[in-house]
Amino acid sequence: MSEVIYRTASEADYPAVAGLYAKLDALLRQHTYSFPEVDNVGQLWLETFQRALGRFGVLYVAELDGRVVGFILARLKQVPKYLGGVMVGELKDMWVEPEVRRLGVGEKLLRLAIEWVQAQGVHSAEAQILVGNEPIIRLVQRLGMKPELFQFRLAWENYQPEQSQAD
Repeated sequence: MSEVIYRTASEADYPAVAGLYAKLDALLRQHTYSFPEVDNVGQLWLETFQRALGRFGVLYVAELDGRVVGFILARLKQVPKYLGGVMVGELKDMWVEPEVRRLGVGEKLLRLAIEWVQAQGVHSAEAQILVGNEPIIRLVQRLGMKPELFQFRLAWENYQPEQSQAD
């Protein structure tokens, strides 16, 4: 097998990365992701951070035989003053094509993102991972991340209104 090349994404990579993000979106929906599906999800995702790349974010890709087979996005954000007002790094989104999984591609991308965040001098790094995505949970824990919080979402069809005691 050829060698995997890891690098910062270029604008020429954006269409391939947008396509990979659409695969990630589909996978997230197999877990607990419950937001509405949207057309052109990869392009819309790119538009949310594209202008900040290089200053407040980085997009790394893994390339094999001239084809993008994985990516990770890392961004910087400031937490509210009541949390200290510090800057933290977000390890936002990652995808690795199934045929190159178990070759260390995800770990290498994650380490690149962590090292970029650390080099920015921020307080810490965080990642949100959907319930049920055990492979990535195990990976981030192996790299030293610790669970911090649970996030819950209430879809209105699941709401359990209070029942009258007289019933």
